[in-house]
Amino acid sequence: MDKKILIKKIFNTKDTKDAKDKEPQRVFNFPLWNFVTACPAVLLCGIVIKKWFTPGRFCFLVFVFLLSACAPVATPMTTAASTVAPTATTIATPIPTATATLTPTQTTFPTNTPEPAWYQKVNPALGALKYQYANVLNAKARVYASFKDAVAKTGNFGHLPNFPAYVAYTASKQGSDGQTYYLVNYGWMSGQDLQMLTPSTFSGILLTRQVTFRFGWVLADTQSVSMAGAPLQTYKRYQVVHEVPVAAQKTGYIAIGADEWLPQTAVALVNPAMPAEAGPNTCRFIYTNLATQTLSVYDKCKLIYATLISSGKNSWTFEGRFAILYKVDYSSITPPATSTSDYYIEGVPYFMTYSGNFGFHAAYWHDAFGSAASHGCINLAPAGAKWLYDWAGLGERVIISTGK
Repeated sequence: MDKKILIKKIFNTKDTKDAKDKEPQRVFNFPLWNFVTACPAVLLCGIVIKKWFTPGRFCFLVFVFLLSACAPVATPMTTAASTVAPTATTIATPIPTATATLTPTQTTFPTNTPEPAWYQKVNPALGALKYQYANVLNAKARVYASFKDAVAKTGNFGHLPNFPAYVAYTASKQGSDGQTYYLVNYGWMSGQDLQMLTPSTFSGILLTRQVTFRFGWVLADTQSVSMAGAPLQTYKRYQVVHEVPVAAQKTGYIAIGADEWLPQTAVALVNPAMPAEAGPNTCRFIYTNLATQTLSVYDKCKLIYATLISSGKNSWTFEGRFAILYKVDYSSITPPATSTSDYYIEGVPYFMTYSGNFGFHAAYWHDAFGSAASHGCINLAPAGAKWLYDWAGLGERVIISTGK
């Protein structure tokens, strides 16, 4: 059937020759046909209600229907768009939150300042000693044969070989008389005749890499100054410092900073270069500089350890080339027959002789390292003496220099 005839039957339209009537028909026919061919359900509705509605009213209703039909489609699009916006805001919010969280974390757990990379301290555990020690205060102090004799103050006693004297004790007991008695090498001594000693904790340093600058230790609490003499900061005894290159020089001072100086007399310095006294074929040895009161250990022609010492007063330590002859972990020492001084020292740790009775050993009875203080031997603090004792073997080369 012809399409135009079908439309006329459904909507009861008539052909007219009036131009006024044709214009609405042209406007109506095109959208109506598209609608009818696209939606059979709308066509059926049109057949039912054709008796009550004109074509113009029907088009109006179809238009409203289409708008209402399309509205639900637009609604979810709007909802989706509005949903995205809060999601984007939610995602962006953690950014400042994460940044703010980092600040207290860094403050709560600060990074520790590491030990200077060119050296490390000797393990302090090496300073642990077998005995405890005391200085004898009384030249007439009695040494009793037994604890009962000491408490009863019997006549069964003797005296130490020499004075001044230092004793090593391994036990102590409280007597019925209220006094404390100490077991030393020869017997029991009253605590009234003794002064307890605490050995030095100084140890020296191990080099972790080779350096070209001089370094050393502050010998007494002192203050650094600027070139103009203005005070800068205080340095403690045994604090490690090193020299830095500077364009200008300040007489009597060494530079430890760009414009920071310490008095030369307040610092004992070690030169890391191979000493001239070693010669071309000596690469493993112990080197002692009497002028600076320092000891250096070289292995494979490289400096590996350095410390402060106390050599003999009044030039009692003499220079030369020697070798380690004898080693004993603990020994009691008395002066040789040719000595002009008297002393008695028990339990001397880590004794190594290099010439006759002269040797290296720990000194628990003083803390004067960096200055001459001995009867001729080379004194070290306990931890440093133990390190040297473990490193050196019999026959190890020893070079003692005046350092001048």
